[in-house]
Amino acid sequence: MTSTLRERFQFDDERPLIIAASTHSPEEKIILEAFKQIRSRNERARLLVAPRHPERFDEVASLLESSGFSWSRRSAEPSANDPVCDILLLDSIGELRAVYPLANLVFMGGSLAPVGGHNILEPAAASVCTITGPHTFNFKAIVEAFLEADALVQLPTTPESDAPSALARILVELLADENRRRTIAENARAVLERNRGATALTIKLLAPLLASARNRSERGEAERARANDALSA
Repeated sequence: MTSTLRERFQFDDERPLIIAASTHSPEEKIILEAFKQIRSRNERARLLVAPRHPERFDEVASLLESSGFSWSRRSAEPSANDPVCDILLLDSIGELRAVYPLANLVFMGGSLAPVGGHNILEPAAASVCTITGPHTFNFKAIVEAFLEADALVQLPTTPESDAPSALARILVELLADENRRRTIAENARAVLERNRGATALTIKLLAPLLASARNRSERGEAERARANDALSA
């Protein structure tokens, strides 16, 4: 799927791609305003917007239609605009993971809107530098671990009116600094590698305790059954 999308939309190193993943309202408006500022500094940059909820695809399409940028829909039939469009609307299900390897930067949505953020592990696994907003309470421990390892960029809390400029500023800085992007992405991948198998190890360590608790429960049930039998007799 990654190669199919790369070929159809001609994603390549010549035009850096920013992915806005799992976005919510009003994040698309913020991102579009930020993209206007980015394009004033980097006219070759492209944007892919992947709304979190399919029922919002048409709503976001209307925003793109009025943005002044050329854009395409993933769900539409291939067209001559696809390889040159400024923005791609990923209005499809189950393809977000496939586009991460095509990105230079990923903004993870649900984090400018107070939704609590979404999963940053998938772009990290694709070795892509990732940015979030301040609202990441759904993944608090993961975000803290990544920040401690310099494996993630998190925007500070700002008024919504200032969010486009704050987002544009960090994206422009990262687009201009390939070494910084690579370092953050490599650190993120290292965090994943260090924690690979942690869940399986936890289950293994807990198994004897769970078995002991299960045995105690079964013994208790047997004892209660014998007591009930004795009373019945």
